[in-house]
Amino acid sequence: MARSIDTHSPGADTVFVRRPFLVVAVAALSALVWVLSDLLLLLFASVLVATLLRAVGAPLRRRGFNNEFSVIAALILAVAVPAAIAYFVAPTIWPQLEGLTKTLPEAVSKLFGGEQPWAKIFGTDNAMPMLPNLVKSVLTWSSTLIGALGSVFLVVFGGVYLAVAPQLYRDGLLKLMPPSLQPTVAAALDDCGHALEGWLAGQAIAMLLVGSLISLGLWLASIQSPFALGLVAGFAEFVPIIGPVASAVPALMIAGTQGSQALVTTFIIFVVVQQVESNLIMPYIADRMITIAPAVALFAVIAMGIVFGPLGLLFGFPLAVVADVAVRRFYVHTLLGEDVEIMGEPAGDPNSLTDRGMASEQSAS
Repeated sequence: MARSIDTHSPGADTVFVRRPFLVVAVAALSALVWVLSDLLLLLFASVLVATLLRAVGAPLRRRGFNNEFSVIAALILAVAVPAAIAYFVAPTIWPQLEGLTKTLPEAVSKLFGGEQPWAKIFGTDNAMPMLPNLVKSVLTWSSTLIGALGSVFLVVFGGVYLAVAPQLYRDGLLKLMPPSLQPTVAAALDDCGHALEGWLAGQAIAMLLVGSLISLGLWLASIQSPFALGLVAGFAEFVPIIGPVASAVPALMIAGTQGSQALVTTFIIFVVVQQVESNLIMPYIADRMITIAPAVALFAVIAMGIVFGPLGLLFGFPLAVVADVAVRRFYVHTLLGEDVEIMGEPAGDPNSLTDRGMASEQSAS
């Protein structure tokens, strides 16, 4: 006689209740992440600061100094070097920055207000009157961003705390994971840390070189405010692909007020510098950076900007770096079982950077 299956057993009831509970929990967590998206992006910015401080302090740690001393020394160095540069360079750049904020709206009105032939080319009767308002909005947003000192202090102090005791927060995060997932999550965290460190190093070099080359080229071409425009171009390099294009707009506007020859010369300068960056600078530092396809990077930055606003646009590329590493580690390597390179090394290679770091930490513990 066949035995009947009790569909109302306690185990079946538990499974029935657990599934909708998990759905509700995931939905609630997603809503919480959306509400706290700005705070989470600031937390990610603190992670970038911590990564930078630990990278700068790494030589001191290798010489036997403790982590706290190396982080404090890196913080002092990170403040002292820009302060020293600003002290010597500010007398030249600051007047140019003030002049740039005044002449840029005037340049827009002059170029597209009907006084120049550019107005006929672009059709000022309909679209161009919107440009001065657009520039004013950008300047207003910039002043608001500069005035957000509370967020800056939060990011810096959060980065210092994370850099002083990274293992504390790493272990705390791992304890939230099931034991079976902890080795994979630990490897992914190490991969992301190495990827962000390499990306920050590469971006710092690119920002310095691009800003210097743009300043030199505009100065030789006798364009107004060359060092201020070079400074803008250098900082804009932090947002790959979109930043360099955006930084060329104010330079072209100001050059356009000096005549067609200045406009063409400025355009050529930006094109040449971007070619130098793409074919000389970036290949030279590519071995220290994670490689992401240009189209993927472009749409990742735009998507982050659309979803999270200015902060998403600012941190879109490093977020794409973290997402790329996570997909390689969790999905391709762990779930699909495929061999995939992470930070230029096979994920399953016992001699890889990440696995060597995990082994050393396990042996130390």
